[in-house]
Amino acid sequence: MAASVIALLAGSAAAQTQTDTCPLKESFVTSPAHPLLYPMTSDRYAVQYSVGGAPWTLARVYVSYYGGTLASPYRSDSPYALPYQTPSPTPVMPQPQWETSMSFVSIPARANALVQLRVIKLWGTPFQPSDHLSVRPSVKLMDADLQSDGSVRIATVTSSVFAGEQFALWWNRGTQGGAVESLVFFLNPPYQPPTGSNVLVVKSEADLAAANQPPYDTLDFEGPKTIELPGMGTPGTGTQAFAVPDNIHTIYFGTDAWVQGKLKFNPIASSPPTVRKLYGPGVLDVSRFDYLQRVCPSDEGLYALTSTNTATSNLDHFMVDGPVLIDINHAANDPFYNSTLNNVKVLGWNGENAALRLGDSTTASNLFVRSGDDSLMMWGSPVTISNATIWQNYNGGVVSLGWSDNSFGNGGLIDGLYVIKTDWTTPTDPATAWTARIPAPGVNTLQSQNNAVFTSLMVPKTAYGTMSAPWFRNIFIDDPPQVLFSFKIVPPICATTGSSCVGVDLHLDSHFYLNIENLFTPASLVENSIGFETVPAGYPNPKGTAFSSDTMLTGSMSISLMNVFLRLSNGFWIPLTKEDAGTQGKIDSRGNVNLTYGFQIP
Repeated sequence: MAASVIALLAGSAAAQTQTDTCPLKESFVTSPAHPLLYPMTSDRYAVQYSVGGAPWTLARVYVSYYGGTLASPYRSDSPYALPYQTPSPTPVMPQPQWETSMSFVSIPARANALVQLRVIKLWGTPFQPSDHLSVRPSVKLMDADLQSDGSVRIATVTSSVFAGEQFALWWNRGTQGGAVESLVFFLNPPYQPPTGSNVLVVKSEADLAAANQPPYDTLDFEGPKTIELPGMGTPGTGTQAFAVPDNIHTIYFGTDAWVQGKLKFNPIASSPPTVRKLYGPGVLDVSRFDYLQRVCPSDEGLYALTSTNTATSNLDHFMVDGPVLIDINHAANDPFYNSTLNNVKVLGWNGENAALRLGDSTTASNLFVRSGDDSLMMWGSPVTISNATIWQNYNGGVVSLGWSDNSFGNGGLIDGLYVIKTDWTTPTDPATAWTARIPAPGVNTLQSQNNAVFTSLMVPKTAYGTMSAPWFRNIFIDDPPQVLFSFKIVPPICATTGSSCVGVDLHLDSHFYLNIENLFTPASLVENSIGFETVPAGYPNPKGTAFSSDTMLTGSMSISLMNVFLRLSNGFWIPLTKEDAGTQGKIDSRGNVNLTYGFQIP
């Protein structure tokens, strides 16, 4: 996308100050003087594992620190503290002053197997009973058992259809704890490395020089040496996007592979369509790219997985299974179309570090996302998501339904969504956002309306679910979200200062249909907004007559809420009904909105 469109649609939590040249000039961003160099072994946790009764094996635990790299610098509008800055010109292992980090470990597993994990805390005092150890998602009922030596044992049995599972160790101890220094487990199914004369094994950057030569159609990235991807005619430094040759249809990330850079793909016209496969449990590390250049017309502005298709920007006919994408400086990918994702893990700390863009005829299963912007962007028809575990940082929607009028939602399905934590602190009073702000330099028209478990900021002429209303079911939320629902029709959001908005006629009707079933959540902290925003007198209408008086946008919404249960502050669970929708559900609707409530025992 063009930089202006990216800035318009990305949903940044703060208005951007952008000059005509890159990089962005953002006073609220503090880039580290001495960026950390990944991969780094975690100084927080050590992990051993045993699968199927096998001997205990020591696993390598990696760590990512918020504010530690150029890709994820500290932002003053985040709820996290300014990270520790070492005065040394040589990066060293951070000290406990770092406010938040995420350690993660990949464990090889298989179906129908007992997986046992042993965790040792490496700093401060060992785990203790007052830490109230547990595992999230809590609904999956995995025990975290404190041992006499201060270690923790976790055990789980994989299912007969095991294809990947993710969960986090949770504990509470002031400025430490699972909510701050988190440890996330990635259980991976067996991934077989490719074999044959068509496979180019890549153990260093130099090996990629032969990637575009016959007979190769497969790349096999292997560790333990970090591989820095080269750019177009430039040596690898970890700051380039590697142009994958058209002859390469399969990329394997080995168990110990740590690949730095981005991957960009040309569209391939063929009949039947060429399916490109990215698989394996290794890591694609984007931490060397500059967050302040995320909208620049260079590799810095690309996504971790990027299409060079100038007509659509789509990644068409892909199979992605297993890799970890960490410290992204922009979104994880251009939209996947006609694609299948499984066991994909994404970490992006800041606003505009959005995660997975899911377009038409795409399925995604067994996901883990910790994102500083929209995590699951269901922008196609149909899109199917199952078994997704999300930690939402301080900005963005867990599930984003769209920002324009081109998300149709027909046949969409979510079956198994687990929200283990949300770090929003805004909005504090969503009622103020029912009236749109007139776009002008320095005016933030977003007003944190994108911060919700389920969010829509679509614009007039929207037709969402009108052919086949989507179903979102089996949804479990561990902590009280700031906002549960932000389903609204609004004027186009201008995230940049005074930039032009998408040209739509604001007088046009919009229609929105959705079914939600089996949702279990603590009551939201503030109001939930469902309906149509009002534009004030004088609001410009890009493709029609201007508004001479305050006018509510028009259309209809119909949302079914079946088996929605709220956990109140006293610990009791209640079904959400029409009678308590306003008081306990904190639902505020505006305009022609039909909400139906039901309770049905399966």
